[in-house]
Amino acid sequence: MTPATDWTPAFPGQRAPFQQGNTVAEKHGAFSPRRVDPLARTYVDLVRADPAVTWLAPVHGPALWAWARAEAQVQLLTEYLEKAAEETSDGIGDLDADRVRSAYLLLHRAESRATTQRARLGLDPLSRAKLGRDLASAGAADAVADLTRMREQHERATGARVIDGE
Repeated sequence: MTPATDWTPAFPGQRAPFQQGNTVAEKHGAFSPRRVDPLARTYVDLVRADPAVTWLAPVHGPALWAWARAEAQVQLLTEYLEKAAEETSDGIGDLDADRVRSAYLLLHRAESRATTQRARLGLDPLSRAKLGRDLASAGAADAVADLTRMREQHERATGARVIDGE
């Protein structure tokens, strides 16, 4: 493609060729990595920087990235639908327009993915509480196992059998 400076229209009203990286055809950007990925990176960075989120290890990176991309798509679609609503006189948008209906369906799917992935990662209150309970249970089980192992070592070392409660 030639640069726009070298281009001359073949007829009146002809549009100049689109340059690489243009956004002319972009509607909401929910499928555009150049729009989604920076937002997703922000979400990932926020979670990684939160000192209360101690359970996510580097191995959880792909799951965290998938969640963040879904959240970014929710944000972009919500902004698109808000703008579409503002462009109408009644402020609710043309719900019969195919582009608006399609965006609402995409928003619903992205919200569902984000909600599911948020719960799997322990990033919502209920899943966080369940995760805390499970970790506490696992810690208690580990403590019981440690005490049993210590008792068995003591019995082997002393030759005496320790009976519970004595």
